[in-house]
Amino acid sequence: MNSQVAQTTTNADELAISAFPRQMIDAWNRGSGEGFAAPFSETADFITFDGTHLKGRKEIAAFHQQVFDTAAKGTRLEGEVDFVRFVNSQLALMLVVIRVILAGQSETSPSRDSLPLYVVTKGDEGWQIEGLLNTRKLTLERQFFLDDFDSLSAEAQRQVTDLVVSLKQRH
Repeated sequence: MNSQVAQTTTNADELAISAFPRQMIDAWNRGSGEGFAAPFSETADFITFDGTHLKGRKEIAAFHQQVFDTAAKGTRLEGEVDFVRFVNSQLALMLVVIRVILAGQSETSPSRDSLPLYVVTKGDEGWQIEGLLNTRKLTLERQFFLDDFDSLSAEAQRQVTDLVVSLKQRH
């Protein structure tokens, strides 16, 4: 952080920003879409890991509540802030590391690891999340596997999928 920004931001600013991921993780683990979306501004942009663009706190809350009630039911998150960088006294970037524990599991699932990048602004209501780009953490080895899988015919992809299901049932 340059000295001018350091003079205009405080430790309290960084603590306020750094609290957002914990608040969102706790809300996720409770299955609360409203709680998950609470740190976002009314006009925030949220790009999910699959590229879905959510606009505004209400849409972020509704989308996540549906996910919590269906596909992500019973999942839990762990995570921590990697860094907060102040661009100026009213704008900061934050990178967070998120790990997912699938329903019925006790360990995280590395294929679900993500690295959300937050854009956080300070206005009359204090710090709020204005933008979040959620991206999956993907090793080159996994990417090469996915590239190879995508290059297979539909029938070969089905066979690989069936093999994986069969292997999971045996272990």
